[in-house]
Amino acid sequence: MNFKLTSSNVARLLASLMLFSAVLSSCSKKGDPKPEEIQKPKSEAKDLSGLSILKSENPSLTGDGYVYKSGAKFYVTLPMGSTINAVKVKFIFSDNATLKVNGSAVSGNTATVDLNNTQEVEITSESGFKSNYTILAQVGIKEIDEMVYPFIEKYGMPAVSYAIGKNSIENLVYKNATGFAVVETKERVRPDYMFRLASMSKQHTAIAIMTLIQQGKIGIDDLVFGPTGILKDSFPSVGPKSAKVTVRHLLEHTAGYTGDPMFSATYNGYTLDQRIQVMLNSTQSEPGTVFYYYNMGYGVLGKIIEVVSGKDYETYLKEIYAPTGAQVYICGTSPNQRRQKEVAYYAQNGSSGYGNDMNVAKAAGGVLINTEDLFKVLYSVDGGTIRQDILNSATRTLMFTPSTVTKGYAKGWRTNHSLFNGFYHGGNLAGTATFWIYGEDYSVAVLLNSRSEDSQFDVDLIVLTNNIMKKAKELGL
Repeated sequence: MNFKLTSSNVARLLASLMLFSAVLSSCSKKGDPKPEEIQKPKSEAKDLSGLSILKSENPSLTGDGYVYKSGAKFYVTLPMGSTINAVKVKFIFSDNATLKVNGSAVSGNTATVDLNNTQEVEITSESGFKSNYTILAQVGIKEIDEMVYPFIEKYGMPAVSYAIGKNSIENLVYKNATGFAVVETKERVRPDYMFRLASMSKQHTAIAIMTLIQQGKIGIDDLVFGPTGILKDSFPSVGPKSAKVTVRHLLEHTAGYTGDPMFSATYNGYTLDQRIQVMLNSTQSEPGTVFYYYNMGYGVLGKIIEVVSGKDYETYLKEIYAPTGAQVYICGTSPNQRRQKEVAYYAQNGSSGYGNDMNVAKAAGGVLINTEDLFKVLYSVDGGTIRQDILNSATRTLMFTPSTVTKGYAKGWRTNHSLFNGFYHGGNLAGTATFWIYGEDYSVAVLLNSRSEDSQFDVDLIVLTNNIMKKAKELGL
């Protein structure tokens, strides 16, 4: 088709252009921003992704800091020999966010802080949202601490105290602690804080019994019950099997009883004597034939200590440990009985960390001590020549000799573990988990103020303690 540009066609074209322009005008709003005037939405990012603590920026440090992040917590280890009361820390956080440390605004991303104390960090996004973080720093050995931090975070442990002893010098070569002794007030745990030992208390009961044997006040094979037994005044009439139970059987968990009333809620409110009577009325195998780990047996040993010594259990422990310089106590039954420099105890299954009467359970699970004093005790029964021993060679050998019923238990000490050589014991109560190894070259203790219900927890605690011991040897501490 031919299109000729005539005057009428030009007129129609101009009319169409004017109509199109009018339509365009009707689709626009007066005052719309120009593209360069459109603002981006404010960022909601409020993450603290890392910390940088470098020796090059801190003359008071002996090396760079090690940082382990878990959720909203940062664990920091500064090298041994460092002074950490004024450390320059670089905070790595979201773009356009702002930073506060302990409530004080920080200009830029670097602040000088006292890492002896807990640091509370607040990150505020550009849009006003906030995130809070906690920094727990200490001077220590990175290779040791980096094994501890993931463990306590994995299992939700509020606090941990750990120490390494070198057997050849009968002394500690490393001790440290991290976390909160009291979660509610954020009271930091320190290496001199005391922990309830749970079943690690059994070693102390065994040591106390051994001192009575050493003094000739009782014998390892003395009868406990019946008309000629050590406790004849309290339990003169017992069944024929109970009448055969000896001190050895109780120490080695071979007395034959089943159904342990010591930590059973069924017997809340029962006295020690009442629980012993429950034990005496229970089903029993022939003494000395079967190993059955039995807390109540150590409750009986605690009573033997008090009857024979004429002193309460705690007083007697203090007396025999006096030459070592170790301070030892029995922990309280309720939170308001918590001692100065003692951790609080936290259960994880909805129960109370204070659900047991420690006046009853003291000889089976109630000893309270810190790691340094724990090692003072260990090195007073190890047969070494540097520290004064409270047990002679014969008594010590007796204590560490495994039962004839099982090679895995001596008297208050487990032995013959598949992972390591030496003697060991763990402890486990609601609000407490502990483990220590008396090894060949090094010894290690790990104390916690909670326990996990995870089925892997106990195994992982043993593995952690053993790995610390192996690392100490590898580092030549």
